[in-house]
Amino acid sequence: MSTGEGLARVAMDFYKRLYRIERQATAQELTPEQRWALRQAHARPLMAQFKDWLESHHPSVLPKSPLGKAFHYALVRWDGFCTYLDDGRIEIDNNLTEQQVKPFVIARKNFLFAHSVAGANALCVHFSLIRTAKQHGLDPYRYYEAILKAVPHCQRVEDYEALLPWNMTSEAGAVSARAA
Repeated sequence: MSTGEGLARVAMDFYKRLYRIERQATAQELTPEQRWALRQAHARPLMAQFKDWLESHHPSVLPKSPLGKAFHYALVRWDGFCTYLDDGRIEIDNNLTEQQVKPFVIARKNFLFAHSVAGANALCVHFSLIRTAKQHGLDPYRYYEAILKAVPHCQRVEDYEALLPWNMTSEAGAVSARAA
């Protein structure tokens, strides 16, 4: 095994240990405050060890090698990586966001066929409504149908706010406004 593979294994071990802490928090259904406390007790010291390890081994790897680039990437963005330690509501990674963005990445080629910037913007608005409805447990078609029927009758800001997905309920697949 080369030195690079050994260093990569050690780095992966740090990640595995950090994710193990997050799995523990999830399994125990900890509140954000409890998750924060768990991170302070276990993840913060581990992150400090990891940073020390990165800094001590960074000079020994070739800067243009994949491992050298990974070390540099981690050290340059270290403060951002540690942000999750300060707030129990923040996830350790952005995997959920990546999953939410994936449909847009897949549809990117379709946006190329919009005949105008306005058409591309309209596609984005519709896509945003669909994804937001799904995120809030609503059937996108029924949500779309409900807002299109209700919008002509909206007269006040509160009427429009009642149509936001977090102000709607999903009952047996149907969508109805909570506030009217």
